[in-house]
Amino acid sequence: MKDINDEGRTSLAINRRLLLACLFLLAIIGTTYYYLDNRSEIRQILWIAISIIWYTAIGFSIIKVFDKKKIGYLVAGMISWTTLAFWMLDNWYVVFHYTIIASKPDYIMTVRNFIGAGIAALGILSSHNAFNKINKTKLA
Repeated sequence: MKDINDEGRTSLAINRRLLLACLFLLAIIGTTYYYLDNRSEIRQILWIAISIIWYTAIGFSIIKVFDKKKIGYLVAGMISWTTLAFWMLDNWYVVFHYTIIASKPDYIMTVRNFIGAGIAALGILSSHNAFNKINKTKLA
């Protein structure tokens, strides 16, 4: 008989679906930089190159998570941590009244950064849980 504590509160399938939803939402929210943000810095070649790398990593992670490969969960966690840090640093001025990444974002971008940070945090949790549960399900 299976013990209720074997899977914990959430199963691998739930964490996987939640992680995929977070990755798709991060990609959608990330595109808003290019049509909502009025800062000129984000249209520089370095920012565009970083965005291409970020979207490539999200795409790679989505493909590998669909294939149920452990590397997909690992990359998703790294993307989520990086995105959380980036969006929180972009909102640094809210608390400390100076900017770190670029010039001060407007109100819409500030709200978008906080919403994106929440989704990134959910991605961190779901990728961590899925990454650790994938070993247990393959060994069982």
